[in-house]
Amino acid sequence: MTDTDKQYDLLFSFISIHDAVRAEHLFAAAGIKAVSRPTPREIDLSCGNSLLLAAADREAALAVLRGNAARWGKLYRHVSARVWEKISEYEE
Repeated sequence: MTDTDKQYDLLFSFISIHDAVRAEHLFAAAGIKAVSRPTPREIDLSCGNSLLLAAADREAALAVLRGNAARWGKLYRHVSARVWEKISEYEE
């Protein structure tokens, strides 16, 4: 994680690249700042793209995804360098 990304302490992983790109556009339209990054291999071997968000935007981001029937994989909280804790998983 770069110095610029340190303000982001949540990570959404995605099932497909299509889902990741769609979520990024939905977040932008809703005014939620998100940074696209490769998914850290130590947490998930999903599609390879993730979105980093600030913890303060968690509920708004989940509401946007639910409201648009957007699929995602797992949601992680940044604990420390290279350590992520899974806090939620997508359910249909």
